[in-house]
Amino acid sequence: MPTMNISLPEGLAAFVEREVASGGYSSQSEVVREALRLLHREKAVEFEKQEMLRRAIMVGVDDWKNGRLDDRPIADILNDIGD
Repeated sequence: MPTMNISLPEGLAAFVEREVASGGYSSQSEVVREALRLLHREKAVEFEKQEMLRRAIMVGVDDWKNGRLDDRPIADILNDIGD
């Protein structure tokens, strides 16, 4: 496994030390690896949300280009959905 040296602000360094001292992690490296895994997962989820939004927007654009619009007020549309 490659080795990296990182610099942390005092607050984050203290947090890492507390996590190790609490017994939740066996080393500082383990804390940092877990934090990076969580960040990686969070970014992947965010990317997927953006892709879903992009696809939904493209459906709307396609509907607009093909004349599939409903010009009623949104309250009326939502009311119909609720029925």
